[in-house]
Order: sequence, then structure tokens, then C-alpha cells
Amino acid sequence: MKDTKFTMTLSKPRFAVSSEQEKAHLMEIWKAKSTNNATKLWIDTLRQYLEHEEMPKLENIDNTELPNILESFYVSVHTKKSEKYKSTTLHAMRAGLNR
Repeated sequence: MKDTKFTMTLSKPRFAVSSEQEKAHLMEIWKAKSTNNATKLWIDTLRQYLEHEEMPKLENIDNTELPNILESFYVSVHTKKSEKYKSTTLHAMRAGLNR
């Protein structure tokens, strides 16, 4: 029996050569997507907290009440495994909610 060699030809190269401008643009898109995902995650978590605590919906909270609610939220929020978040995660959470 003969050994048959298979040759694959690609219409486009696997690793494209990118200019610095293209790299910067792609990084900006990736960063924006990542930031948006993180913001959505923390807003969803805050909404779950408000529902759990039987508080008004986020859209109905007065700006004067928000700081106290957020303070309680930061103190009480835990991971899905009921573990405390690391301080770096809490900082990221706060930044996401500030957006």
C-alpha cells in the first residue's frame, strides 16, 4: 500500500501581515468589546442584587439613593460560589458600573 500525501492550499495566509494602524484598530475594537462585556456583566449583577433585596429597578433609583445602594451592593456581593471577590475585581466592578 502506498503512502498518500495530502497537500492543503489555503486561499489566504493563516498569519496576515498587519500594519501598525491595523493592529491599533483591532486592539481598539477588542478592548471596546471586552469593556462592554464587563460593563454588562456588572450591571446585570447589580440588577440581580436589587431584585434579591426587593429594591426598585435600577432605572427607578434616584441619584441621591444610588451611592448608599452601591455601598451595600459592594459589601454584600459574592461570586456564584459564595466567595468574596478579590479587591482588584471589586475595583473593576466599580469602574464598570461607573461607565
